[in-house]
Amino acid sequence: MDFGKLHLVVLHFPIALIVAMAVAEFFGLFGRKAFFQSAGLFCLIGALLTAPAAVITGWDLLGDKARQLGGMPDFGAWHRALGVATLVLVIAVAAVRLARAKSGAKWLGVAHSILVLAMLAAVTAAAHLGGMLAFGKDFLSGGS
Repeated sequence: MDFGKLHLVVLHFPIALIVAMAVAEFFGLFGRKAFFQSAGLFCLIGALLTAPAAVITGWDLLGDKARQLGGMPDFGAWHRALGVATLVLVIAVAAVRLARAKSGAKWLGVAHSILVLAMLAAVTAAAHLGGMLAFGKDFLSGGS
């Protein structure tokens, strides 16, 4: 089976869940902390479950595209690297969140916040490059 074709189906789940997790973490700073922590945890677990599928199918799809073109498409290597980095950051955020819940160490809260921001930046950049791969360099401005 060609798993690459599933990339367009599965990629939106981890993107949406990572963004929703970051939003929940942000709103949790201002009130209703328990509610937003629960929402953030739910989104993080969802991202942990769906991000590997997005990376695996994306790796396969980009490999197929590179074989068809006789080389890696523009931005392909960066898109791949940022997708893998996003997966690594999702795992790191989960590990730090678990460690913080067990120890309560304040510095883990700071590390968690930094990792969440890095994860959000990585997924945003990866998604943008994926859009450029799928729809062309000027897809946001309406060009070709």
